Amino acid sequence: MVREITSVSSFRTGLPGPSRNSRRSCSRRLPFVLVAATLLFALVVLVRQSSTEQAARSAADLEGADQELLKVLVRTKEALEDQTDWRDIAAYADRAKVLMDLDEFGTTLNDTYANLNASTQALYSRSVQHHHQSLLQEIYPYINKSPQIPRTLAGLRSTWKIPRGIIIPCGNDQFIYAVHLIATLKHVHNTDLPIHVVYAGSDDLIPEKRAALRSIHPSVETVDILNHFDEQHVGIHGGGWAIKSFAILASPFAEVIIADADAIFVQNPEVMFDDPGYNRTGTLFFRDREIFPGWGQVHEWWHDVMKGREPSAQMAASRWWSDQASREEMESGVVVFDKRRTSVVYGLLYTGWLNTRMVREAVTYENTYGDKESFWMAFELVGLPYHLDGEYAGIIGQLTHPDTKAHSIDTFIQSDHLFHRDHRGRPLWWNGSLFQEKRVKDRGYLIATHWSPGTVDWNCDTEPWSMRVDMRDVRSLHDDANFTRVLTDMIGAAVFWEGRFPRLLERHYATDSTDRG
Repeated sequence: MVREITSVSSFRTGLPGPSRNSRRSCSRRLPFVLVAATLLFALVVLVRQSSTEQAARSAADLEGADQELLKVLVRTKEALEDQTDWRDIAAYADRAKVLMDLDEFGTTLNDTYANLNASTQALYSRSVQHHHQSLLQEIYPYINKSPQIPRTLAGLRSTWKIPRGIIIPCGNDQFIYAVHLIATLKHVHNTDLPIHVVYAGSDDLIPEKRAALRSIHPSVETVDILNHFDEQHVGIHGGGWAIKSFAILASPFAEVIIADADAIFVQNPEVMFDDPGYNRTGTLFFRDREIFPGWGQVHEWWHDVMKGREPSAQMAASRWWSDQASREEMESGVVVFDKRRTSVVYGLLYTGWLNTRMVREAVTYENTYGDKESFWMAFELVGLPYHLDGEYAGIIGQLTHPDTKAHSIDTFIQSDHLFHRDHRGRPLWWNGSLFQEKRVKDRGYLIATHWSPGTVDWNCDTEPWSMRVDMRDVRSLHDDANFTRVLTDMIGAAVFWEGRFPRLLERHYATDSTDRG
């Protein structure tokens, strides 16, 4: 029977009521809905809070970056407008430090201020690059190939693509020494490092001698660096001491050993890359002989340069600085650099400036003997770490007037050869060629019987110079079979390769040999 519906209320009463199961289902779903709603609300709050915090961090980074950029740009403007006489090399170094500050700000910008948006970071980076290039051109104009062909520092660094190598500056008068050095490096010590023989102009090293040096080993190249930098500023045509700092910057080697042509290694020079001082600073310098002690013109000049500046720990520990133990501090017969390090790059830039024609003629070479002090002095003035080997140069040669009882003032080693050890205390290299006397080649090759660490007792009144030694420090080579074998092999290699170039060497002996550094 169908029920009659007479009103809305009768319709409602006629509907079936909710079952017990459906009421239970609703009651169960309600808490989940409330939880979901609560979570959604919390998420919205967190997103808004996060956005607010991110905005705050971005604002803080923007303010911080603005302040730091403003500081460095103000210093840049001051450095660009600085009218201090360039002969004040300490003040010039302070301008160079601003260039380093610009580089550091640009390099660390994204990490230091990570909350800057991409467009702001790009804007700041372009500003830093522009001001860096302006200051670079102002204080180091020599870096360009010519005034019409400007170079950026990044562009220069991009050419350093070969991991490691050796540079040997060589002119016509150093040819025979370069023959000995390359022959011993490649055919006795078997170094795998490529060698670039550098010269400055076609007349500095004639084509026949270039070809002869390349013939010693396939990994030897000859490179003319005359026009790598602006010759108007560097003034290296024809070679000379100054060529070395520019050869280092121009070379494609990221880690570089530069050795005078008359340097002689007793072992593979690659061991220097393991030196702790080198690995700490990216530099390895060797000390000169401890000669002519006492306050001199160079000390007076350098103390005046350093007036008002705090000496580095390296220099403060130097007896050259503290008690004027020697006229010379460093010799540049061998130096090593890691150009992958930004600090080393800026130290080399300032070293190059100290060796530009104008500066070296008026300041650097007027107060020091050639280029050798310019390396550590540059790093010192710009405030960069460097490593000078701990002991002054020793000597290697023959013992004269030996006193077998102990030691005597009459016991000397007389020799032209400055001697250096590696970081493990083993013989490494000497300066002064493979000849017994560099300037008297007909006396034959060096037959070394003893070596000694450096002392203060040099006799510079005779030729060659001699060093008074304490027999307790002297090392005899008579019983050192390995050294004897190596020296014999080196002389053998020298004789063999000399025999390959008789015409060139005949012409060479007809001229006086001169030092390049």
